[in-house]
Order: sequence, then structure tokens, then C-alpha cells
Amino acid sequence: MLPMPLNSFVAMKRQAIFEALLAGQAPAEGDYDETALAEGRAKGRPQMGTTRFKPRQILLEFIFSAPEEPATVLTVAIPAPERIVFLPVPPWVVESIWQGDVDGSYHFETDAERLVQEYRAELSAAANAVWFGPQPPKRRE
Repeated sequence: MLPMPLNSFVAMKRQAIFEALLAGQAPAEGDYDETALAEGRAKGRPQMGTTRFKPRQILLEFIFSAPEEPATVLTVAIPAPERIVFLPVPPWVVESIWQGDVDGSYHFETDAERLVQEYRAELSAAANAVWFGPQPPKRRE
């Protein structure tokens, strides 16, 4: 049996924590700042915020806001059941995007094998770690 996809796992965890926060409870799992939770509760109902990823963690953000006050962001860090990997768009796909259509491209077999090996190398922990930090803006020339 295949494990649950990451998006489904995140949706399940995010919804459970959100429902707990709506009910005035603390998150049942994960690490979070108690002070931020107390500040957030004083401001009212939470809203779902951004989800960010680290190789071994899922960071779920919940936003509490009140008029005339800065918002409080509660970040709940959930351990990932296995390493999270970012899969960048392979270069052979980027070359074929035109007017929103995503397609493949044609290559000689030896070049295709090289491209697949380069792409597979992105799965190593060291090579993949660069995708979890700040990314430079993408520019097309």
C-alpha cells in the first residue's frame, strides 16, 4: 500500500489543528510557541495561513488578527513521517512551455539518460537542501 501523499497528509493535519484552535484548544501535536498561542487567542478566531516545508518538518501557520493590532502568526511544526523532497521542474519540460501548455521534448537517448540522471541526483539530501531556503527570483531572458 502506498503512503498518503504529502498534500493529503498536510491537509489532514492542518484541518485537525485548525478545528482544535477554533474550539479554543491547543494543537494536539507539533511544536509551537505558547506565547504566540496566548496572544492569538486574545485576538479571536484563527485563519489558515501558509504551509512551508523543511526536509524533516511541515510548518503550518495560523493567523490571528484583531482591528488596529498587528496579526499574530502561530507556527506549528509537525515532524514529517519521512524526508520531504522538492522536485524542481526538469529542464526538458521548461523548454517546452508555451502559452500555459506543458509538454515534453525530444532528445537522443544518450542525452535523455544524462538528463534523467541529473534530475535523479536532485533527490540526494545535500542537493535537495538548496530548494528549502530562499530562492532567487526566476528570470527569463
